[in-house]
Formats: sequence, structure tokens, C-alpha cells
Amino acid sequence: MVGVPHHQGSINLIQFGENWARHNKTEAPQMYDLYAMAHTASYKKVKAFSQSDLEHPENFTNISSHHKLVKYRDHGKARKGEDFNPSEGPIDPELVMIAGNGRPHGSIAIGDGLIRCPSTLRQIKARQTSSCPEITRRPRPAELAIEAAIQKEREAMQAAIAEKDKEIRELKERTTALVEAERAQNDASNRAIYELFMSMCEKKVQVPPPMPVINVAGTNISRNASHDPSTVEPSPGQPSPGETSQSHRASPL
Repeated sequence: MVGVPHHQGSINLIQFGENWARHNKTEAPQMYDLYAMAHTASYKKVKAFSQSDLEHPENFTNISSHHKLVKYRDHGKARKGEDFNPSEGPIDPELVMIAGNGRPHGSIAIGDGLIRCPSTLRQIKARQTSSCPEITRRPRPAELAIEAAIQKEREAMQAAIAEKDKEIRELKERTTALVEAERAQNDASNRAIYELFMSMCEKKVQVPPPMPVINVAGTNISRNASHDPSTVEPSPGQPSPGETSQSHRASPL
């Protein structure tokens, strides 16, 4: 068995419940709750059992005891309805036989030998109808430990993948923010340069050309457009670049 058997010491479940009730000045719980509590902590430290405790198998002394409690609850809900609460009323010996697949080790799964069932598993199966859930064998503690280790490894891998996806997403967000900040800074610089150019043109009584649109990505089209003389409109009274070149060709040496 993986983990310690229980926290009862040399006493049985009934004595464990009596000690717990005396220590906490309350009534002793039902056998199902006592079995869960005795496989969680000592009677001086353990709290009253709650169904939500089954959602944390790591809190139990071993995976086998947790599995027995879950199987008993699930078979009870399947056979008696979703309102079935294993903590209410005495434990059902036949249901323990069904959930634990009989007496593989001489005693039924829950109760540490204190619960007796007059019927054998074969007799119980003979009374089952076709609509009853299938009775499956009780897995060995080693099988449960392997299954739990695989599940733990799977959850760790999923958590690592989720963390890596988060890092990639954050990196994309930071990259986008940096690109946007650089674009805003470039736009502000270009506007400042253009406003300076406009003020110089106004002093010379010249009409400034419209502010060029500069592609932040730096494509060749935007760069060529910004350096192409043919795209720049001449100031009033000045020849266009084409006229200047023609006048140079027509003038004699």
C-alpha cells in the first residue's frame, strides 16, 4: 500500500469515533465519515468530514482509502439516486461489497472488518437486474498509485503548456505595445520636423508642400516616394524638376 494505512493507532474505528467525539464534545459521526476521518489525521487533529474533502485525494493517508470512499459514493448515487448521501445513516454492507468488488482480502472495503455482510458478491450479483450498474473489480493499490502518478504528470505537463502559452501571449502583447510606442514617437518626431519646415517656409513666404505620409514599417515604396523629386510639388515661381533638367540640356556649353 502506498502511504500509511490510517491514523487510528491500535484502536478500531468505533473507538476512534468515540475519542474524536469526546475530544470535540460532540456526537460520533457515521461509519463512512469515521473511515474517511481516520484516513486523514489523528482524532485530535482531524476535522469533521465533508463531501468536498473527496476532491482532494492528496489529503488522505493513501490513494486506496480515498478510492474506496469515492466508489461507495458513486455506486450509491448510481443505484439509489443522485440525492444519496453516504454520510447520512448507517453504512450499507451490500453497497460496500458492490463498490469494493467483494472481499478480495477477507474483509469488505470499508469499516476495517467491523462491517459484516451475510451475502457473498456472487449472491448479490444474482439479484442484480440488467438496469443495475456493472460491478467492477477493485483495483490494487499499486495500480491506483500508478494511475495517480500518471494523472499528476499529465496535470504538470498541462500546467507547463499553459504557462508557456501565457509567456508567448505576454511577449506578443509587449511587442505590440513597443511597436505602437515607436510608431507614436516617430509620428511625433515627423510632425515636429514638418512644423519646423513650415515655419521656415512661412518666413520665406513660400507655400510648404503637404506633410508626407511615412510608412512606419519602412517599405521601399514609402522610402522611394519620400525621395522621388517628381512627387514634390514646386513652390510658386520655381520650375519643376523636369523643367530644370530640360533647361540644362537646352543651354549651350
